[in-house]
Amino acid sequence: MSAIFSIEPEPKPAALGRRSFPKGTAAAAAGLSIGFYWAGPTRRALAAATAGAFAPNAFLRVAPDNSVTVIAKHLEMGQGSYTGLATIVAEELDANWAQIRVESAPADAKLYNNLAFGTIQGTGGSSAIANSWMQLRQAGAAARAMLVAAAAAEWNIPSAEIVVDRGVLSHAASRRQAGFGELAGKAAAQPLPTQVALKDPKDFKLIGQKLPRVDVPAKSNGTAQFTLDVTFPGMLVAVLQRPPLFGATVKSFDASAAKAVAGVVEVVQVPRGVAVVGKSFWAAKKGRDGLKVDWDDAKAEKRSSASIIEEYRKLVEQPGKPARQEGDIAGALVSSLGPLRSARFGECGVSPITAG
Repeated sequence: MSAIFSIEPEPKPAALGRRSFPKGTAAAAAGLSIGFYWAGPTRRALAAATAGAFAPNAFLRVAPDNSVTVIAKHLEMGQGSYTGLATIVAEELDANWAQIRVESAPADAKLYNNLAFGTIQGTGGSSAIANSWMQLRQAGAAARAMLVAAAAAEWNIPSAEIVVDRGVLSHAASRRQAGFGELAGKAAAQPLPTQVALKDPKDFKLIGQKLPRVDVPAKSNGTAQFTLDVTFPGMLVAVLQRPPLFGATVKSFDASAAKAVAGVVEVVQVPRGVAVVGKSFWAAKKGRDGLKVDWDDAKAEKRSSASIIEEYRKLVEQPGKPARQEGDIAGALVSSLGPLRSARFGECGVSPITAG
């Protein structure tokens, strides 16, 4: 799969003004945000302290309430990507798993692009963990280093004498300790390290372990918000009636029963079927149930699965020439995503963090 990976040119960092770096007490009350612009072997990092907000390209936020929020650029659709991505950060940060939170990244393909797809903010091809691995390890390690530096300055001791474990920084000789939240504001004022040491895999404490999934509580208690739950004033919902066969088109349709449903606003023919537009999903769905569509299947695919499998079986039995690999396969795969470059794709498989 490495053949489809591409690296985009490194974007220029956004200009930072006084709002990005509040001074004095405002900075002390704020959290620590760590973000990375990533481009192959070169990288540019940005740390910003903000009161109640974070830089739009940040992958990590440490708040005064001691919570650690991972900003996930990949969607969670049941495959465990939120938990996997958060585990990477928590490992390098030496955080307590109980303090980890995950938020979905805002829509910004230039800042949160999937490195496997180019300048596309997408989830798919089991690429979430693979292309975020170094990004998030660097983010976690950098945040840890800045927290340690803040503690060293506060306690007037060498950084090397500070131990970080499960979200707590401690110094054995002086018996001092502090949680991430206590030092978040001061850490934000520390210079961002240009190089950070990443853990040796033999020292991993979280990666490879079975951890409670971060998305389960909200999905269990009903507080999780899905696309279907999102509403805005005046928003309409469209439900599509698709043809029963691939390649079939609309010959004609009767929308009288659909339009009679309360809440249905309009019924329109679209290239791949008939769309019912309503004031709610249920209204649109009930309207679609009332549609009567006459399909033209003259050019539709009519073979059954069994017949297609039989054709494949016969082809396999025939002698053929060895396959050849020609051309730019990676480029062809990326360019084929053309119309979908702004879409987000479904991830399949399990996280290699838990799968080994």
